[in-house]
Amino acid sequence: MSMRQVLRQMPVQTGRTGVARGEAARVPGSDEACCPRHESGDTGSALLEAALTRENLKRAFKRVRANKGAAGVDGLDN
Repeated sequence: MSMRQVLRQMPVQTGRTGVARGEAARVPGSDEACCPRHESGDTGSALLEAALTRENLKRAFKRVRANKGAAGVDGLDN
């Protein structure tokens, strides 16, 4: 191999090149993740509203007063 041929060599391309090969032309792929999806569905606000109803909070406060703030049935105090 002559010096000219050595200098003209191109580096090997690694990874996805985006060049379509084969019979069917394809859209070049990407390794990057797409943008986040914004779903307009329920975000849990209905569940939060149900948990924070006045009646539910009163019941929870009565349980805390009854056990004098001690750990619950699971024994965890943190």
